[in-house]
Amino acid sequence: MIAALAQAERGRRSAPPNPWVGCLLVRDGAIVGEGYHRAAGEPHAEANALSAAGAKARDATAYVTLEPCSHHGRTPPCADALIAAGVHRVVVGVLDPDPRVAGSGVQRLRAAGIEVEIGVAADRVRQSMAPYLHHRRAGRPYVVIKAAASLDGRTAAADGSSRWITGPAARADAHALRAESQAIVVGAGTALADRPSLTVRDVPFPIERQPLRVLLDARGRVLADGPLFDQTLAPTLVFTTTSAPSGIVRGWLERGVEVAVAPAGRAGSGVDLGAVLSVLGDRGIIQALVEGGSRLHGSFLTDGLVNRLVLYVGGCLLGERGRPLATLAGPDGIGQASRWTLRDVTRLDGDARLDYEPAGVE
Repeated sequence: MIAALAQAERGRRSAPPNPWVGCLLVRDGAIVGEGYHRAAGEPHAEANALSAAGAKARDATAYVTLEPCSHHGRTPPCADALIAAGVHRVVVGVLDPDPRVAGSGVQRLRAAGIEVEIGVAADRVRQSMAPYLHHRRAGRPYVVIKAAASLDGRTAAADGSSRWITGPAARADAHALRAESQAIVVGAGTALADRPSLTVRDVPFPIERQPLRVLLDARGRVLADGPLFDQTLAPTLVFTTTSAPSGIVRGWLERGVEVAVAPAGRAGSGVDLGAVLSVLGDRGIIQALVEGGSRLHGSFLTDGLVNRLVLYVGGCLLGERGRPLATLAGPDGIGQASRWTLRDVTRLDGDARLDYEPAGVE
């Protein structure tokens, strides 16, 4: 199953909105076929593995990271393909929570007399597929906050400068994280201060598509100029409210930017983040990367919408006048503190990447 998971990871950046799935076919102790799902509309992992195995698939064991599908979409059901190939046993990492599958693939295999085992290396598979599993269960993207911070937790100096808190290796890793996301979200403050392009750059692999750039600008503060509004770089979607001046909205539309009007956020401030995520979820955005400032980070954290926090820590100190990672009220006492679990630590030359999830997440 670990080898099948390695196959699945090959499709992580290109498969969404479909899941990244890997499949291995083993017969008499030898791998006779392997495959992964590369992109929506293309053959699924099982079909690619069966094609590679040919006649050797008969009486083989299939190791599949995600439950084989049982419905007709742009490709035929994988469960039917495994049955037709004569596979005698199927080992599944995790069941697919997609309502179109949800156990029906396993039922179809068992009804055909195929032995099915579920839950092998399930923890590893769930960790890899966390964004997809969350999207299918919640109907909204898996939200990752990404930030670079100093040793004392500051994301910018007192004058707002932040280039660069971390070194080239950390910045390259952050671009790879962008490539794994289908949307990058910023607020008006970041757009005004940094004039970002929010594109994937300088990565050691082909960039098949740029993520959707999402700007949250409730009051229409950001003019339609700069790289964020250059639609030749990547598409842009602006969420605003009825408070935005019509002239600003017209300027966005004239640049070819998509505009969506959302309800106002908490206490009439900003935009309703839950509504934003629902729209993105309906568009097939599985993972949304939030690269905002302290206020946007604080809003996502306060609303309980963050699934993962990726913090790049640079070897510098910025002091009490530096900009904080997040602006939020916080608890009165340590007993009420929001708790997070450290999942991974990666050294990136002189910097470190810390991956956290909310405590209690399996």
